[in-house]
This record gives sequence, C-alpha cells and structure tokens, in this order.
Amino acid sequence: MSKNLINFSDITKKDIFDLIELANNFKSEDSLNYRSENLFPDKKIVSIFCEPSTRTKLSFEIAAHNLGAKFIDFDLSNSSMNKGETLEDTMNAVEMMGVDLCILRHTESVIQDFVKDFSNMQFINAGEGSISHPTQTLIDLMTINESKERFEDLKITIVGDLDHSRVVNSFMEAIQIVGYKSLTFCGHPDLCKNFIEIPIGNFEPELNTALQDADVVMALRIQNERLSEKLTIGASDYIERYQINVDSLQVADPEMILLHPGPVNFGIELSKEAGELDNCKIRNQIFNGVGMRMAVLTKLFSQA
Repeated sequence: MSKNLINFSDITKKDIFDLIELANNFKSEDSLNYRSENLFPDKKIVSIFCEPSTRTKLSFEIAAHNLGAKFIDFDLSNSSMNKGETLEDTMNAVEMMGVDLCILRHTESVIQDFVKDFSNMQFINAGEGSISHPTQTLIDLMTINESKERFEDLKITIVGDLDHSRVVNSFMEAIQIVGYKSLTFCGHPDLCKNFIEIPIGNFEPELNTALQDADVVMALRIQNERLSEKLTIGASDYIERYQINVDSLQVADPEMILLHPGPVNFGIELSKEAGELDNCKIRNQIFNGVGMRMAVLTKLFSQA
C-alpha cells in the first residue's frame, strides 16, 4: 500500500484485511463507539470537497479528531476560487502552508495528477465523479466481513444506477482482490449501458432473477445529478421493476445482508420496510465509516 489512497491498483488482499482489523481495533470495549487516541497531534489534514457529502466528509472529520490530528474543512464557497483561482493554484497554496494530507472529492479524475504535482502532500480519494470511491468500498467490505466468513463463498448482487456510480467501480476493483462466488448486476438498461456486457460478473435485467439466492445485496440510488438524458422509464415503473423491498428479497438467501452506500432515497430504490429489516446493514456501514477512515489515515501516515 502506497502513501496515497487513490484506487485499489496497489492494494493487496492482506492490506484490505489489515485495514479491517485495524478499524475494528479502534472500537470501544462495548463496540458502540470509537476510542480517541492522540496518535497524530502534529499532522494537519485538509478536506476539499467539490461535490456535496454528508457521511464521507463527517466521518473523515470525526476520524481525524479521534486520532488527534488537526482537521481543516476548506470552504470552497468562500475561497479565492470564486475570484478565478484554479484548483491547482489552491492546492499549491495548501501544500506550501504545510498540510500533510488532503482528502479530495472532485467531479473529475484529477487526483492522480495532483499526487504527481504535489508530492510533499498525501492524498485520499474521497470520490471522483462516477469513477471511484475506494474508502466507501473498504467500509462495505468491512461490513460484509462482520456477517460473512468468506468472500469467496458469496453471491453478490448490485442493483440500481450502475453507469453513474463511483461506488460500484471501486467495489468491482476490490472484490476481485478479496474474492467472490458470483457477481450479478441489475438495473434498467438506461442506467446500465456499460454493464450489459462486462468482463467480470453478469448483467441480469430482471430483479427477481438477479436476487435469487443472493448472500449480499447492494442497492444504489439513481444519480439524477449526473444524468445527461431523460430516462425512458417513469418513476412508478422503475419502482415496480427495480425497487428492493421485503417481497423482492424473499428469493434471496435467508441469511442475506442488505447494503446501501447512501444517501438512500427510500421509496425509490429501497423501501422503508426493507431498510428496517434486521439484516439491513446500512447503519453498520455508517458506523464503520469512522473506524475504517481512522484505519486508512493511520495506515497512510505510517507510510509517509
């Protein structure tokens, strides 16, 4: 594992399980919170989010505070970027001020270039457009690992807007590292054009078939903010054909777990009743976000 977290290209299976173990070790004795440990009082972290965020941004901030690091939430709306300064010039200023690590979310794939151009600073990819979101995938793997013994035995089904999801792309990278039994993608063809013919897993347009005997089901929202064309399916038809609910989950494995990276549009891709099932692990994902991001920060600072 390198000193930056951009994608899964240089992450091994051992790295992933080490991060999961480290994240679990940060849990309090009652496993209801995370311990505060003053491990990095001299480290300065800046958060630059060019797209909205709730869970990712807050969990990184809490993780940094738990580790004793100094966290700076960079406010783009009140920055000199509103006066014409480029993000590159902003990043140069941030590096010159002695920031150790930048947590960056951007609409495009710019993080790789910044890693090369600003080598005195570490980077974490907190989501780049529809391309990737590695820390979310690490959280998902941690959550699966809490309920399932072996990734190699799992039938995994992912349902929703696949073409515009950065989560699914990172998940595909990582699941090839840890292993799986089968991987099925499902959704309306308007939202899954890149998945109808795909080198790993298979595409299944019918939800009932896609969910058959699934051990892990992940729901994804329709990313309306990224759609360039109007969908050929109406909301009511989409709900009828692709909503994950208590009835549709009847064909899944009885020990199935249900995931969603958030934000959830209850009543669209996921029914409220399904979200309240005991085997729905969305709350676990949110909780694990803090621990996994504590683990990622700790691991990266140890590589610096």
